Amino acid sequence: MPDVTTFHQPDLAHHVHQGKAWLSASAGGERTAALSYAAFELRFAVERLAIHYWAGLLDRKPEEHDLRDIESFKRVERRIYELGGHQGEIDGHFAFMRIVLGAMKIDMPFHTPKIGVLSKYWHECSELCHIAWPLSCAVPELRKAAYSTLTEIAETLAAHVQSLGWPVLRDAAFANLRDKFIAGDATADEVLAHVKRTGLWAKAEFTDGRAAQFVSQPVPPIEPDTTR
Repeated sequence: MPDVTTFHQPDLAHHVHQGKAWLSASAGGERTAALSYAAFELRFAVERLAIHYWAGLLDRKPEEHDLRDIESFKRVERRIYELGGHQGEIDGHFAFMRIVLGAMKIDMPFHTPKIGVLSKYWHECSELCHIAWPLSCAVPELRKAAYSTLTEIAETLAAHVQSLGWPVLRDAAFANLRDKFIAGDATADEVLAHVKRTGLWAKAEFTDGRAAQFVSQPVPPIEPDTTR
């Protein structure tokens, strides 16, 4: 038996681990039922990661009407774009935040969410959850291709669930600088100059009841020159 649990867990990495366990039990794709179970768990993993992004962007406690958004992957995908912008804006936001994290010497995984890629993964996993797969899996090339695809999906998702989340900017001036950076109206050097001028620190907040704590190396604000 593969190393899978018979109970669902809410943590972000749970379904990735489940998918990897079924992949390891598939004998490189030869045990085709195990591939179906892997695909099913990895589709859950894609949805769980998308909800993680959505909840971060929502930046408040979800209300009952919000929960309808998570009833379908396409609805979550649309809401992410509505809240976070199109992919180009998402790329720019994460590039901006990498400059900020670098200034604070935060050396942790920080991957840019590729929402279109997540959608592609969701559809690829879904294909192995329909009857066409059991009817066609006798073809060796299809088994090999399915195993390769699911392995890629599992590895990519594993990297993303270990990454820092989706940073949300609450300071209006800082968010405005981010927007200028994305539009090409501010350079990385200008972002760093702003950080050094105003100062910056980071605090980690936990969902398990632990007290919040400061992390990284704070950037103290530059004292104004009063000698002039």
